[in-house]
Amino acid sequence: MSVLCCWGLAGAPLRAQPAEAEPSTAPEAVAEPIAQPLRGSETYTSSISEVDACNRAQMLRPADSIVTGMHFWRSGEEGQRSISCRIHWSDAEDAVPTRRPILFGPSA
Repeated sequence: MSVLCCWGLAGAPLRAQPAEAEPSTAPEAVAEPIAQPLRGSETYTSSISEVDACNRAQMLRPADSIVTGMHFWRSGEEGQRSISCRIHWSDAEDAVPTRRPILFGPSA
């Protein structure tokens, strides 16, 4: 009987049956977004000195960021001068710190 039964189905096309989804016991893996490195700059203007302007500009940067460059300039009339300092920062792992003291040398 089994021979006859199988012989009769030999010419029939095979159809895939949808499998029922089994409930998963594993927790769903949620992909964490990859944080992109941040880069930016901060500027502060002081009437005291270059050191004051650059120190205060550095205080405006995000925590754990690295100062990668700085530039200061003077503006205004004698006796009413202001000094501005712009620092560039990054929190990238490969960020190269400026390693330049702001007290010495020409502005970068």
